[in-house]
Amino acid sequence: MAESKTNVPAEVNMLRESRTITARRSQAPAVSTSRTHVYDLRRGNDCSDSFYAALPTFADQIVSDIERRSAPLLDRYSSHVETALGEAPRSRSEYALEFLVLGMVLARYEGAAQHTSRWIIKLAGELTWIRERSLKVKPFVDWVRAGVARYSLAPVIGRKAGKRGSAVERLTRLIDWMKSTGEFKQEALRLDNWHSYLVELRPDKATYWLRVAVELFHDFESDAEIVLGSYTRGVSDYVAREHAQLRWREDLLMCAKPAVEYHLNMVAAEVMNRGLRDSFVATGERVVLLPACMRGDRSSQCKARIDGVDMTCAGCDTHCAINRITREMSARGIRVYIVPHSGGFSRWLARWQHAGVGVTAVACALNILPGGLEMRERGIAAQCLPLDFPGCRRHWDAKGFPTAVNEKRLVQIAGAHADPVLMGQDGARELRTSGSEQAGCGG
Repeated sequence: MAESKTNVPAEVNMLRESRTITARRSQAPAVSTSRTHVYDLRRGNDCSDSFYAALPTFADQIVSDIERRSAPLLDRYSSHVETALGEAPRSRSEYALEFLVLGMVLARYEGAAQHTSRWIIKLAGELTWIRERSLKVKPFVDWVRAGVARYSLAPVIGRKAGKRGSAVERLTRLIDWMKSTGEFKQEALRLDNWHSYLVELRPDKATYWLRVAVELFHDFESDAEIVLGSYTRGVSDYVAREHAQLRWREDLLMCAKPAVEYHLNMVAAEVMNRGLRDSFVATGERVVLLPACMRGDRSSQCKARIDGVDMTCAGCDTHCAINRITREMSARGIRVYIVPHSGGFSRWLARWQHAGVGVTAVACALNILPGGLEMRERGIAAQCLPLDFPGCRRHWDAKGFPTAVNEKRLVQIAGAHADPVLMGQDGARELRTSGSEQAGCGG
């Protein structure tokens, strides 16, 4: 499927209009750059523009590499999911991304799946099922899940995978393990589709393509460290120092993820945004979802309005990023909702399923891929934007601190004023020739 093209001159004009927005935001207090973050799209500076300048070209390179190695497979797989599974077509790049995710989970977690007892996988799966269906017992279930993660799931991550059984049998067990952890629900759903396709191939062919997926992931790992590694320097220190103290936490597996999974989520944001951009632009109604960790230093006195599951800004703190973004979006007719925690993300999405509403979601980098896949699965015309750095008390910092996003880019995306860089190399070249159009960074 051909990727959609962008009207570059029109988009550049939109960027010119954004300079007044940037000027207003420059009056906001700057976020301290002295703290070492788990990941940092600003690299200790006041702006993440350099990250967004580098990402599209790298995403193009990765998709091109996957296409070169697996074009016949992607042809047949895309036909399979559309005809045999009845799924609406997705972009070619999204199918390439799925193949890369397949390689990632095989390389990172197949050994863990093989070395985890089947009864543990079944127990963890049942706990995850209960957790998703009962808020009342969720605290107790999470306490039990924390123990299962610490003593049965986490210790086997990194173990070498054996080659016992066919490729399809190995993939079946891996998918079961992924679902049981509760950390890979959306990724596992996509791999179910790959399983349904691979089972139709000759065993030697299925094995071959699984090997190609792993090889592509290892290539990605090396390349991403060169291009994106400077944004994730804090990950290894966090895992070695802070994560060791998470002795009984249900988010143990998520917080232990290495830098390459952050890199994969970053590329996923670019690929999925492109794939959904046309349908997003066509929507007449827009909403923005912001994580509660973006509230300012006085978040404990936040007077946000709560109506059922809805949480909206009351404008109580003039220095709060959510207040600033809410006012900016309101001027464009875009509603803003605050999401207290990613665990409640699905509750916000249900109302917009196949409703023709454009949703822009800001989230921690590790939530970009699963969140984007869920919105795609629900038929939501969505765009995703990672936080510049994480800081919530629930996962990343004992005390917690306000997080931030590139506000200029958020306005461009949510308002359908796409930065040409977002659309690939052609747009990137156009933007670079415009010189000062890249200057400035909100947030």
